[in-house]
Amino acid sequence: MIGIGSPTFCQTPFLGMLEEISKHFDLWELLSEGEDRLELIKGDIKHARESFNLHFQVHAPLSDVNVGSVHEPMRIAAVNEIKQTLVLCRQLEISLVTIHPGFVQGIAFLDKNRAVVKTRDSIMDISRTAEDLGVAVAVENMPANINATCTHASELLGVVEGSGLGICFDMGHANTTGQLEDMLKLADRFTNVHLHNNEGRWDQHNRIDEGSADLDKVVSVLKRSYKGNIIIEATDLESGAESKRILERLL
Repeated sequence: MIGIGSPTFCQTPFLGMLEEISKHFDLWELLSEGEDRLELIKGDIKHARESFNLHFQVHAPLSDVNVGSVHEPMRIAAVNEIKQTLVLCRQLEISLVTIHPGFVQGIAFLDKNRAVVKTRDSIMDISRTAEDLGVAVAVENMPANINATCTHASELLGVVEGSGLGICFDMGHANTTGQLEDMLKLADRFTNVHLHNNEGRWDQHNRIDEGSADLDKVVSVLKRSYKGNIIIEATDLESGAESKRILERLL
């Protein structure tokens, strides 16, 4: 199923976006922040399913949530935030949650690997809760950024290996790091996919055919090796709907 997700959507009340999204998509990946915090819209999600036949998956909160924090109280708080998201998804019968790996802040810049190690610790902890609740979790590859971890396939694989968690492949992010080829080699581990494009310099979230990422190659690999949902990550609903039409022709 092709769905849509955008951080901009959580600036508008859930019910205000619902009808417009349902005109173009059957699947919405909710970012659980702002107006779309799961604890605020639990009843509305039930209404959306019954009245619009809309399906949901979730992107866990991003703001200030650092599962790679080298300051242990903050890392634990971030892990607990993710776990609470999983609990809510279990209650709402939402079966897939995407999370970001940790990022580098403060004294972690003195030794970036500490943030990677802490991310791994958090992933293993989160995986136990995910298994207990029966909610699948995918860890996303990050774009080129001085603060980012898991920008490269090898590092992302090292973080999720043995955890039971999947990978959320983000085409646009991989394009900024020159990792498209290497990430696609992990396609058998993909449990979620984000599609958007850019010119390879920064994370623009362009329409899927507007940029230097080889969309045809990505789609070819996905058709061969991936059976899950594909989320168009867009800056707005209009460009997301355009990307959907392009993707449908390729699939």
